[in-house]
Amino acid sequence: MRKFKIKNLKLKINQDGFTLIETLVAISILVIAIVGPLSIVSRGVFFSNYAKDQITAFYLSQEAIEYLRNRRDANIITSGTWNEYKTSIINSCLVLSNPNGCTVDVTVADAVGIAPCSSICPNLNLDSVNGFYGYGAGTNWSPTQFKRFVKVYSQPAGDINANELRIEVKVEWVNGLTTKNFVINESLFNWQ
Repeated sequence: MRKFKIKNLKLKINQDGFTLIETLVAISILVIAIVGPLSIVSRGVFFSNYAKDQITAFYLSQEAIEYLRNRRDANIITSGTWNEYKTSIINSCLVLSNPNGCTVDVTVADAVGIAPCSSICPNLNLDSVNGFYGYGAGTNWSPTQFKRFVKVYSQPAGDINANELRIEVKVEWVNGLTTKNFVINESLFNWQ
């Protein structure tokens, strides 16, 4: 009978795979490579929306001032007086008589577009057909985030016979979680 000798064979195992630590490091590098540019893009979108809203607020402020200036000029050209202008148009915006200011709707003709604010001025609406901002209602009008406050101060302060009026227009809007505003001032004079 033959005896077989059993040799102890050692198997050599190659470890060519990744360890858990190597995998975690690779995933973290990949996440950093993706999240960095995405955060830059999201901040860029936020700031571009903020810039768009700020430009809109600037033009809405300027529009109210131009409307009031136009009403002054039209009144004087049609043989009106400075005092008629102040009483017919500005009194609803004059801080002495209405501390909350007024709304100016340029889509409405004449002085009808100027109305005093009761406690707070309402949001402006946007006409989707013409692209105008105003306080109109109907199927073409949709609410916006913008509020426009118009206040008029006589210069010198409190003088009802003043030949200078300082117009302050403030536009507010919500950007994210914060309320932003833009304020512009202009003086109108009795040039008659």
